Amino acid sequence: MKTITVATAVFVLSAGMAGCRDGERAPATQPAPSAATSSTPGNRIDLPPTVRQNLGITFAKVEPRRVASTIRVPGRFELLPTARREYRATLSGWVDLLVEQYGEVRKGTAIYQMDSPDWHKLRKQLHEGQAAIEGARAEVTVAEQAKAEAEATVKALEQRIAALAGVEVRRAELETELATRRASVPRLDAEIKVKQAALSEARHDFTLEVDTAAALLGLTPKYLTETVEAEPGDHAEHDEGHKVQRWFAISKVGLTAVGPGVVESLHVTDGTWVEANTLIGTTVDPAALRFRATGMQSDIGRLADGLDAAVVPPQGVGVGPEGSLNGKLKVGLAGDPDQRTIELLMTPEKTAAWAKPGVSALLEIVVEDGGSEQLAIPASAVVRDELTHVYFRRDPKDPDKVIRVEADLGVSDGKWVVVNSGVKAGDEVVLDGVYELKLAGGGKAAGGGHFHADGTWHAEPDK
Repeated sequence: MKTITVATAVFVLSAGMAGCRDGERAPATQPAPSAATSSTPGNRIDLPPTVRQNLGITFAKVEPRRVASTIRVPGRFELLPTARREYRATLSGWVDLLVEQYGEVRKGTAIYQMDSPDWHKLRKQLHEGQAAIEGARAEVTVAEQAKAEAEATVKALEQRIAALAGVEVRRAELETELATRRASVPRLDAEIKVKQAALSEARHDFTLEVDTAAALLGLTPKYLTETVEAEPGDHAEHDEGHKVQRWFAISKVGLTAVGPGVVESLHVTDGTWVEANTLIGTTVDPAALRFRATGMQSDIGRLADGLDAAVVPPQGVGVGPEGSLNGKLKVGLAGDPDQRTIELLMTPEKTAAWAKPGVSALLEIVVEDGGSEQLAIPASAVVRDELTHVYFRRDPKDPDKVIRVEADLGVSDGKWVVVNSGVKAGDEVVLDGVYELKLAGGGKAAGGGHFHADGTWHAEPDK
């Protein structure tokens, strides 16, 4: 146990003293501080920064709280069901990992890429589908041109026959050709409709193939069909600067992160062959947390969805009560008949660095049947000194001093206790280090004695 002392605050009083022997009285010029000899009131203690650091003294603020109407239950943080995401191989092939375990990823970060024969086959099908559309479109153009030529021929024959009739000349062969041409127009019109149906089918088949590719790559069909510059070697038979759809320019496939997170685990080694649906890696979003607590069924009548709740930081994490995480209560769907408990859930409105999955803490729930707010301090800031409960309030006029106060306490919930008098909202009281102050007799009139060079107090026997 570390040396219990507050006298380090006045270490300067022992400067020049080499020590003392048992029973030796201190020089008259260096009396022990007391209510009679010190200019500081007897209930005040000097606590300069060095002393606070050496003793590990911390402070907590006096807060208005509804202590009588607060239910406190233990629990732990856990990830939301949506926080974890798996990335699997959508095709078989050789995989190259692009992330490391515990590495951070953002939305759009590539998780892996793969050289897949199946993708090359699908790309060929897309190319054939695109060629089928171009062929069907050309056939429609040819059919429409044939119909236009037939209609022009019919019009020319009609004009020629009409001119010959004006001079009373009749050409039977022209009339026969006109009848034939007229009869071909409906047939050519039907051929156009057949060609248009074939073009529509080719377009539909290509759309389905693009949708399949988009689903496999985790991309959108619109993105895959955008026109881009062909990379060197992608389309060697064309000149440089040839335009292609994006799917044609993709030689290796992969998946990208759909949101921010951290790579929790990688399930394959880099450069290995994997089959379709093989789990490649898993990411989690550390910020997607909720708190799961266990309440007593005896309190179920006071609990309801939507009540104000707060997760209080556990002791030892270096965060005070001001670091609490607020949110709304959600009562679980079922209870435990053996333990007579019920699950309570709360999703914090914001996250904090100390809130991690598996970290235990307390959930404070303010029920609606409580009274008004009262000034309260942490129960651990109050210590029993003989027959009196005391706490140490920071001097508002001098932050390097604390005042020993006999506690006028009210109701307590085990974590916080109401203080009926002696403090106001915003005051600070000693939290860590309160026992050291009590055991050192801080704030009480001291008897004769002196300080050693190490700052410890040496009381002298009464005469």
